[in-house]
Amino acid sequence: MPTGFIAVDLAKVYKEANKRSGLLTVLAWGDPVDVVETTATAIKIRLQDFQEGTDGSITPIVRTGYILPGRSARNEVVRPLDEKNVLMVSFVDVQQGDGCVVETPDGKVMLIDGGENQLFARYLAARYPGSSPDNPKVIDCIVITHGDADHYAGLPKILDSEKNPNSRKRLFIKPQRVYHNGIVKRPGKDADKKKVPDTKLLGRTEKKDGKLYLTELHDNLLLVPDPELNTPFKAWKKALKKYADFYGAPQQKRLDHLSEQAFDFLDGVEMEILGPIVEQVNGGPALKFLMEPPKSVQQAARDEERSSYSASHTINGHSIILRMKYGNVRFLFAGDLNEEAEDLLVAHARTGAQSIQAEVLKVPHHGSADFSGKFLEAVSPLVSVVSSGDESAQKEYIHPRATLMGALGKHSRVERPLIFVTEMVAFWKMEGFSKRLKGSQNSFFAFSRSAFDIVHLRTDGNRLLVFTHSGKRELKEAYAYTIDSEGAEPVRQNVTIV
Repeated sequence: MPTGFIAVDLAKVYKEANKRSGLLTVLAWGDPVDVVETTATAIKIRLQDFQEGTDGSITPIVRTGYILPGRSARNEVVRPLDEKNVLMVSFVDVQQGDGCVVETPDGKVMLIDGGENQLFARYLAARYPGSSPDNPKVIDCIVITHGDADHYAGLPKILDSEKNPNSRKRLFIKPQRVYHNGIVKRPGKDADKKKVPDTKLLGRTEKKDGKLYLTELHDNLLLVPDPELNTPFKAWKKALKKYADFYGAPQQKRLDHLSEQAFDFLDGVEMEILGPIVEQVNGGPALKFLMEPPKSVQQAARDEERSSYSASHTINGHSIILRMKYGNVRFLFAGDLNEEAEDLLVAHARTGAQSIQAEVLKVPHHGSADFSGKFLEAVSPLVSVVSSGDESAQKEYIHPRATLMGALGKHSRVERPLIFVTEMVAFWKMEGFSKRLKGSQNSFFAFSRSAFDIVHLRTDGNRLLVFTHSGKRELKEAYAYTIDSEGAEPVRQNVTIV
């Protein structure tokens, strides 16, 4: 069990106690460690490491190592776990999709989306090893920003992992809360195999003042009949049912901008729910049905007429939007917002005198060209993270778009903003041509991914550390800032490495 945490930006861990060679790994601010012994010149720790096999597989192992900070700093490098005040946010590359882990200073864990494949489940299993049916990892909250498969179809893979023959890939979780935007997707074809129109794909609708609104919003997915669910929703419902049978039903709740007390379980971390922006139609909550955007990707052509209703833009545009604040540092999780929804959010914020400015922006919709410059200007981020990935030719959307990347730089509040793209963080090693398999005349040219694609942010509410990994254990791309007061100019600092 961890007894302490790393209290400096980056700390090198060596194999031996008396020389700075044989580097094992580099730990970062907030990482948990188990202190075995502290001497005048070294801190002996026990930590989880990863060992590469001859076949290229990676196996987690527990080993000891040494941090060599020098006498003057040895009491500051590792601090007792009960003094931890670091909020940790990790944006994981799940290829085409979103997956984020938020861990609060007191150890509460929140998942925001979960990708579409097994990558998010694999990452979580490595980060939280040792779970079992009798000792599941408690997940305090799962937020599904909206019901597109690339944001939540990977969550049932966590349940599937319980049966993995490889124990290090298993993860048993006990979800406490599941929040979503209430929109459920129907099957794309009806009983006669005909395509369902967009205006019928999300449930009941009503008109008000000549505008179409979605009025069928759900709180508990378990109460929605299977015939009204598309395939990914059915899989998630099945997973939720099994978790309910194992550990008791997690609280399920639809969120909108009027929701209150949903995040009262967080201590010292404030969470504002900025969207979706709900309206009242015939006495009940409703969401405006959004329109298909112009075909052009050029900002200059955005005055084209929006002519047809779009189910995909409606479900994207009504993503759950969260602004998390810890001390002076604010994170804006923007789901898959599109231009129409972003303009609505900005207008609503101005009407209610509510700021949406944030130091860190999870960029909407994987860097799509369907964005609003007014929105980016209002957020004015210091750090922007685009979650996108190359997966297949069928899922190639040219994300992130060049216009979006340029606009992020233009609307940042600093001269040299940080813009990260998860798929660009990975390090790919060239392996060369493979050996021909027995009975096969074919070989292929192979690459292996030796550094996983994650953008890490750590903060105590004043200091903000941002870092990524690389192909070398000792090499990180890292930046540090001080955020003195809300909205003030961040002060660039040197990264502390011991």
